[in-house]
Amino acid sequence: MWRRALIGAGLVAAAIGARYWTADGGGAATLKESRPLMGTLWSIEVAPHGREAEARAAVERAFAEAARIEALMSEWRPETAVARINAAAGGDWVEVPDELRAILERAIAYGNKSSGAFDVTWRGMGRIWRYDDKFRTPSKKEVEGARGNVDYRGLQLEGNKARLAREGMAIGLGGIAKGYAVDRTSRLLREAGFADSIVAGAGDILASGTNDGAPWRVGIQDPRGERGRLLGVIDVSGAAVSTSGDYERFRMVGGVRYHHIIDPRTGWPARESISVSVKAASSEQADVLATAIFVLGAEKGLALADAEGVDVLIIDAAGRRHATGAFSAIVARPGLGASGIGGRR
Repeated sequence: MWRRALIGAGLVAAAIGARYWTADGGGAATLKESRPLMGTLWSIEVAPHGREAEARAAVERAFAEAARIEALMSEWRPETAVARINAAAGGDWVEVPDELRAILERAIAYGNKSSGAFDVTWRGMGRIWRYDDKFRTPSKKEVEGARGNVDYRGLQLEGNKARLAREGMAIGLGGIAKGYAVDRTSRLLREAGFADSIVAGAGDILASGTNDGAPWRVGIQDPRGERGRLLGVIDVSGAAVSTSGDYERFRMVGGVRYHHIIDPRTGWPARESISVSVKAASSEQADVLATAIFVLGAEKGLALADAEGVDVLIIDAAGRRHATGAFSAIVARPGLGASGIGGRR
């Protein structure tokens, strides 16, 4: 369920760790910085409005907050509560911090809302799908065995304790923690008095305020085009956008694309979509729903988007475009059909 695919047309990524100033289109200067966090590249852009030193300090605190959340919610660090829950699967309860318990509660709720298309226990089959130099296509028997370790309903919460019901189960917060961290860092910037900013944790973007009085512009990657080739752009202010796509991490075997967005209900790469973008009030919501809708496909995905009150752009497996709200004006590029456009909002 790890996935990233969105390009911010108004967000120019700096070299890792570098700071610089720029003025876009004659507008006010903005501070931009990029750093590696949560296994990907994060970028923050802030309009300092004459408070340069304070803006730099606020950006430092924002990155520190993202790093704190990474340390709290990583399943890879053995000292974290998440790692200890996984290690104790099928056994003892594990004490968890309030913040982690809250996100686990919301993850379970998203599992219910999406009929299991979003499943925080996906990590239970993560060992059989690797997208590095050790990639191989697992057997049907391996997939079926690993799929038995996946069921969000087996994540149990009691007070400030959590456990997994069966040995072999494991949780992974990659489909929700990054969106949550983007929300938190953006909030810190606003609380510091910098209302005009854009925070991007790779494909999870939250835009606050304006870019010199105009909305921030976010571009949507063409899922079958070269990196940087866009389907179109949307204006975003006070909202988040997230994209899931089958083109970020994948292997082609015998003409079949094996990508990293696994359907937790089958154990195999989801086949209903090739790209899904969601615009929502929070980055966490957009992050989760982009994954869930990708798995569900157009018909059920549109119904979930409507129930959650978010805008969505779905490129289905046949290349047809299904769009609502903010995405409806995006014109599909050649090769991607424009049928199936929704008209909600």
